[in-house]
Amino acid sequence: MNNELVDQYTLALVGMEHAEPERMPDNSIRGKTWLQKIMYVVCKSCGNDEFDFAPYKYGMYSKELDESVRRCSDSGLICVHRPDGDGAIHLTEKGRKSVDIAKCDKNMLLSMQAAKSLLNELDYRELIVYSYALFPEMTEHSEIVDDFKSWRVDAATSMYLGGAVSFALAARISGLGREGFEDYLRLDGIEPYTPLVRTRIVMPTKVPKF
Repeated sequence: MNNELVDQYTLALVGMEHAEPERMPDNSIRGKTWLQKIMYVVCKSCGNDEFDFAPYKYGMYSKELDESVRRCSDSGLICVHRPDGDGAIHLTEKGRKSVDIAKCDKNMLLSMQAAKSLLNELDYRELIVYSYALFPEMTEHSEIVDDFKSWRVDAATSMYLGGAVSFALAARISGLGREGFEDYLRLDGIEPYTPLVRTRIVMPTKVPKF
């Protein structure tokens, strides 16, 4: 994938609306960690390996994506708050005018919106647990595997109770399995499958707006 097309996908992911715009009127990505993990989930779901992700010290990492962020920032197309940290990333007006979704694959765009709508709402611990639990092949060189293991059950519980994931997926993410997760919730005074939990299923069917 050439740099121009990589940059188009970067701009599209940063600038596209949440699948439910009222939930997140500010379209910005929460940080580079979120950007990397959202794009990895998208590439896995679409069978795209052109971003060349590899295991890194915080999990999945694409040098191509990181360099795209730098190019877009240097060109004034995106603004990265705290460039050396994990500050928010958003499109500038110049960047918004530069987005050309006609150059992007529609299935990639739909997958990007679904992944962004889910993962961009997770806090840091939830994001790490979600991505590490579902894609363990990317934890090989991670420096925070021990943190992931200690966060795993609590983060799975918070994602389930917050409606981000289904009970079945939360049980898988927790590492306890269905019965083990049921027992864990009951010991914590929570009834599994409670009707009070409403899982948000994001299934976009139209090309996202910007």
